[in-house]
Amino acid sequence: MKAYRIKGLRSIELDEMEAQPVGENCIKLKNLMCGISSIDIGVFTGRFPAQFPIIPTRQCVGFVSEVGSAVTGGVQRGNRVVVYPQACCHGCKPCKDARYYACEKQAMFGKGEDGFLSDFSVVSADDVYSIPDRLKDEEAVFTEHTAMAINVISKLKIDKGEHLVIVGATSVGIILAQVAMYHQAVPIVVDMRDELLESARRAGVYYTINSVDEDVSKKVLALTGGHMADACAYLLSSPMPLRNVFDYTTKRGRIALVGRIADDSLTVSLNSIIDKRVDIYSVTDCSKFFPSAINMLANHTVSIDMLPRRVVPFADVPATFEEMASGVNDGIKTLVKI
Repeated sequence: MKAYRIKGLRSIELDEMEAQPVGENCIKLKNLMCGISSIDIGVFTGRFPAQFPIIPTRQCVGFVSEVGSAVTGGVQRGNRVVVYPQACCHGCKPCKDARYYACEKQAMFGKGEDGFLSDFSVVSADDVYSIPDRLKDEEAVFTEHTAMAINVISKLKIDKGEHLVIVGATSVGIILAQVAMYHQAVPIVVDMRDELLESARRAGVYYTINSVDEDVSKKVLALTGGHMADACAYLLSSPMPLRNVFDYTTKRGRIALVGRIADDSLTVSLNSIIDKRVDIYSVTDCSKFFPSAINMLANHTVSIDMLPRRVVPFADVPATFEEMASGVNDGIKTLVKI
């Protein structure tokens, strides 16, 4: 088995490793495509702690090449699947009740457990979801992004006609805008990078605001008829200050903090929460929304066509990690074809 492993700060190497045994409740994947996330780069640079050496990436599409003896129904040899980005313990009460999204001891692939930047991987059969033939590998990699977006809409209880400010024109942010429009809400995407805002506009988002050129609060006030946004979603990977979300949200509004890891530099005044009387939700998981996400991608309710992205070959992984760690191609989703 060939796998890239992060072995220390800004050190990633291709290793030849022994093939992993396939447990009775597991499957072996021939990995097809992975997505490199900001968390992978954070582990690479030491921004997010992890136990080295570790195989990075948590977003993976693969082909089932072997099935464990106790795996019944569902996933079969020859299926293409997308993997849920966190490994479940399968021993806690939620796992025993098949509520894997509520696992008490989840470990993130690529940070707490080896990820998928390798030619083969072995995972629990409970951690994968079959995908239809019409869904391309490059689309399926965005299942996690889409499932997170669906969870945001669910947590915030977005109603038809409500305004939702999305802080961060990231891949998740642009997909969230599409899901909001599907629910007949009105997304307003805010960012300081006009090339990413242009991607949002090409995705059908009518209202975009560049925080460098415009007073965001005044623009939101005008767009919402003077009462500010009903809800706001702050993408934790956004370069914009967290404290600003309270300026964009109406009193008794709802705010979602979206992402799996928050940087320690993110701060907010408790008085802002108290003064606005807002409800705050954290959106950090999404497994129960994976089937819906796969369906939305397969039916093109959510499209990735306008998302800024690139596909790099497996051999270019070291150079790609170094580029991304240096801020090159910031905001562009990087996929690895294996």
